[in-house]
Amino acid sequence: MFRVSIFGFRIYLMRYRLIIFTVIGILVLLAVLAFVFGRKGGGGEAISLEFWGTGPAGNWSQIIAAYQKDNPQVSVKYIAKDASRYERDLVEALAAGVGPDIAVINNVWLGKHLNKLSPAPSQVLSIATFKDSFADSAHQDLIRAGKIYAVPFYIDTLALYYNKAFYNNAGLVSPPKTWEEFSDAVKKLTQKDEGGNIVRSGAALGTAANINYASDILNLLMMQTGATMVSKDGRQVLFDRTVSLQGKNYSPGLAALDFYTSFALSTKPVYTWNARMPGSLKAFTEGKTAMYIGYAKDLKAIRNSLPNFGVAPMPQIKDSRKDSSYLDINWASYQAGAVTQSSTKKEAAWRFLSFAVGRDSAGAYLRSAYLPPARKDLIEFTASDALLNIFAKQILTAANWFQPDEAEVRKIFERTINAVTLNQTPSKEALREAASEVTNLLR
Repeated sequence: MFRVSIFGFRIYLMRYRLIIFTVIGILVLLAVLAFVFGRKGGGGEAISLEFWGTGPAGNWSQIIAAYQKDNPQVSVKYIAKDASRYERDLVEALAAGVGPDIAVINNVWLGKHLNKLSPAPSQVLSIATFKDSFADSAHQDLIRAGKIYAVPFYIDTLALYYNKAFYNNAGLVSPPKTWEEFSDAVKKLTQKDEGGNIVRSGAALGTAANINYASDILNLLMMQTGATMVSKDGRQVLFDRTVSLQGKNYSPGLAALDFYTSFALSTKPVYTWNARMPGSLKAFTEGKTAMYIGYAKDLKAIRNSLPNFGVAPMPQIKDSRKDSSYLDINWASYQAGAVTQSSTKKEAAWRFLSFAVGRDSAGAYLRSAYLPPARKDLIEFTASDALLNIFAKQILTAANWFQPDEAEVRKIFERTINAVTLNQTPSKEALREAASEVTNLLR
């Protein structure tokens, strides 16, 4: 009897130990799973991210919902702000310590707001992945000292809109590929009365106040003409410099300024525009001008007002398909997402941004916002839309330059244009003054 009791006790003890080990194993497994899945959104605790931008909330609803489904502990709240005062509101909020975790910024804002932003952790987004994914202009604009400060949501480029009916009437078979062809088209498309007054403009170009993106267009012309805007270290303005070309002194910046303003000078053969004309976009949609230079973001407004129009690539100095020595240069303008320095949830914010610019999320954003991609692998995404595809293909040759304060630079360039078209200042002197003013911004 005693031996049987001992044997039974041993069996009981073994079963008891097995139960203990099983319970411990389950607890360890649960702890590991909690650790692994808790890290997915930047920690197992609840995280709330505030995201400021200027676009409609609908552009982000699908992306935010998808992210929160995979990361239920993370809540992302998008707040649409008034675009006209967005930058000021953002700066004031950050200064007061009540700013967002994530903020939309313009691609040229790093020059003046770098100290307000927090770079991406390398474990979330690496330089190699960034460069493999996005067009070169994003590398130039959003990376500083080997650190990524923002990620692009799209990249818009300037292109040429033209009225097909006016082209047909003037006997023009195709839109111009070069600026020389553009000037010839302007002469054929412009209509004047007996007194030399413009009845219908050939192109909206030449002034500042009534031309959408006047500063962007002039900047692009300078870069296409061969002007170096600033030194590599961003400390010296160079766009007014004279260089030697085929043994002669030549100022590419001055040539660009003279070309741009020639369309608004009545003494020039390409005179086709003046300060009395309506805004350039309105003039195009109302049939008062045959050509308009704008971005893809203008497509919806134009399509709603003018059914018979086309879009062509931005004119270049030379036709690169015929001259292998010339490379196309286009102008990049876009918005990007950044994490603020004041955020207490920086890694979680960057994980959301990394998700938001991934291929699937970026595709969803582009469908909603109707804009060209920033990702190189999404250019084909626009192939079924012949008009949007024009802008998308240009992102590979789009560029910008380091601007210390893009709002002030825009004002300086617009004043320069006005000084020339109003005959207040010779173009060479006006350009020199502009260079001096931008230099002051760099100091």
